[in-house]
Amino acid sequence: MKLFLELDFNCPRIVCDSCINCKSEAGISLSKYKSRGCCYYYPKFTLFELHKMAKFTEGFEVLNKILNNPGTKIYNYYIHSLGYFDKDGYDRYIKSDNKKLHGNIEDKSIFFRACPFVVDGKGCTIPPQFRTHVCNFFICEEIISMAAKDDRFKYYLREREKYSRWVSWENKSLEYLLKEKNLTLKDNLYEVFELLKKVDLMEYNFPELEEIIIMNRDTLGA
Repeated sequence: MKLFLELDFNCPRIVCDSCINCKSEAGISLSKYKSRGCCYYYPKFTLFELHKMAKFTEGFEVLNKILNNPGTKIYNYYIHSLGYFDKDGYDRYIKSDNKKLHGNIEDKSIFFRACPFVVDGKGCTIPPQFRTHVCNFFICEEIISMAAKDDRFKYYLREREKYSRWVSWENKSLEYLLKEKNLTLKDNLYEVFELLKKVDLMEYNFPELEEIIIMNRDTLGA
């Protein structure tokens, strides 16, 4: 298994080369999406991600993709995109003895959910630079358990936490700006985007992280 940092237009993300053949419990799908990996999360696009979208032509294409999703809901300072959920399958699962399976996963609904922007067997259709930092930095428990054997992995976790705090700070700053202008995404979506186009995009200098290679016969995807 290889774990490494990748920068996409200066947007950092953690990549694991075993994900393409995911064998994580979080990657189990009992719905019609059989190969959606760990993409069960319904992404919440904050002002931080929307700011980047406003700066690039490709970003507006992504925004339209998000807005055209039937499950997308616009709130004052973020956009939440709900995806697929097999409620009937989930209800049958919970009522059956199968609910005893996959004991390490507390929220069994993830087996019946799929992100609206994932293509079965292919992956995410949103470019990494516009994905949520939750998506770009997700590491399943199985990988964490294996990578933790390498002392270098603590730097991955530390830098992930620092970056998350920085993103939160940027979101708060942009939220204050909108409040000063008496604007919200819910009521003034395109005015907000016109404003964000004019606001300088702050860059985060993510440090280099040494690639981690874990040789293990039980490695995910091996």
